[in-house]
Amino acid sequence: MKKSTLLLTLASIALPTYAQTSPAPVQERDPLQNEASMPNINQKNLKEDLLRKQRLSEQSTMAQENQGNSVARFTGKQLAENPALLERLFLEALVNPNKAVLPVYIQIYESVPNADRSLIDWAKAILEREEDLNKSVASYRKLISDFPENNFIRYQLAETLFYNQEYEAAKTQFERLRASTQNAQDVAVFDKFIEVIDSKENWNFSFSTTFLNDKNLANSAKQGTKMAVGSGEVTYNTPRQTGKGLGLSIGADKRWSLSNGKYIAFDSSMSSRYYWDNKKYNDVIGHVGLGYGYSDARFNVQVTPYINKRWYGGGLNGGDSLKQYTDTYGASLSAGYWLNQNFKYSALYNFGYERYRKEIDKRNYNGAVHSLTNSLMFIPSSTQFWSISLDLTKKYAADRSNAYNRIGTRLTWGQEWPLGITTSTTLGYAKRHYLEQSFVGIKQRNNEYSASVSLWHKQFHYAGFTPKVTWSYSKTKSNMAIYSYDKNQVFIEVGKSF
Repeated sequence: MKKSTLLLTLASIALPTYAQTSPAPVQERDPLQNEASMPNINQKNLKEDLLRKQRLSEQSTMAQENQGNSVARFTGKQLAENPALLERLFLEALVNPNKAVLPVYIQIYESVPNADRSLIDWAKAILEREEDLNKSVASYRKLISDFPENNFIRYQLAETLFYNQEYEAAKTQFERLRASTQNAQDVAVFDKFIEVIDSKENWNFSFSTTFLNDKNLANSAKQGTKMAVGSGEVTYNTPRQTGKGLGLSIGADKRWSLSNGKYIAFDSSMSSRYYWDNKKYNDVIGHVGLGYGYSDARFNVQVTPYINKRWYGGGLNGGDSLKQYTDTYGASLSAGYWLNQNFKYSALYNFGYERYRKEIDKRNYNGAVHSLTNSLMFIPSSTQFWSISLDLTKKYAADRSNAYNRIGTRLTWGQEWPLGITTSTTLGYAKRHYLEQSFVGIKQRNNEYSASVSLWHKQFHYAGFTPKVTWSYSKTKSNMAIYSYDKNQVFIEVGKSF
């Protein structure tokens, strides 16, 4: 079987690793205060419906009847003696699945010299859909790893994922299919599936764990870094803090469909970082949001009021036990629109007001945060996508030396390679300008650089958990040397959605 047409494995588009800073001799800054995090509104909210009879290009019953007649016209001996004819008929029964004749073709084709085993594997994947959807999904994943540009295999994988209620994975495959075809009938089929998936009402759960080995927890300058101030200098004398541990993340969300594409959405999550050898930097963040939105196959808009709560060890000046640290009250507005089959525009505006618990932190950081992200995704081929984003953030703070404006851009490239390997690469650059002079009489200005590469393999998973390896690099170059640093990290993450 030739490796023919189709789409990319839409790798997860990671948000950039935003640069952070750490203050000079006296008070360590809250590490999260220098992150311009853009909340990722997850819309895997689903409602019950079945589209089992949809096929590419509205395949007809007549086609399957003709295939049956072809078998009747030829004896098994005639087909075995004419491998080219047999292979043509076999392939037709695979492209337009004909479960009635596939067992016959398998039996005859197995005796043909130099038989293409991939045709037999494809036929078995189709037949497995009637008996064991999980087994069929596994077979299709193996096939698409070997033939990532085959439209028909990818469509049947998407269908099988849909029937197996793996809706988010199915939606990803349908979006790739839609981006790779010019056939209006096919696009209508894909749009219908996507529209139905977006209306589902099942609970969605996610879990991931990451091994942490951070050589610079506070993202601080090297010990001994000097900075000229007037006729003197400031020296950063605090050793860099390190930590090993585990990061855990869990999430649950659900959508309730209303009439005419409208819906109510609930989302919740909790993420934590536990360092067994430096508990002062342990961190837990909880999030709950309840939103209202509208969605169809092309357009989605949603507004979500939310509450975030954070518990933190306190960093260098804290202790080993977690304490209530901040409460954030806010709302987000997200929108997405497919401009055509290859381009999708997305926007996310987020407002949050941060309230700190400790008096010293209140005087430093209390205030509102506004952020706006604009993204354009381009899918040029079946195995590749590109995304470019513009991020704008404005942070208010009680102490204006901690308030800033930030503008950044990110470029992400996702690629599905042969043998089932997938990568996602992101490059980012930003400028952060603080609004008032710091304690040394200088108004801080940062140039921030980030890069990350994630890699995983479709066939490497256990009980639905897929391991992913990520390398990330971040660098801050500041006009205040005590806030400059760079850092390399490697993460091993294992996650599952269900």
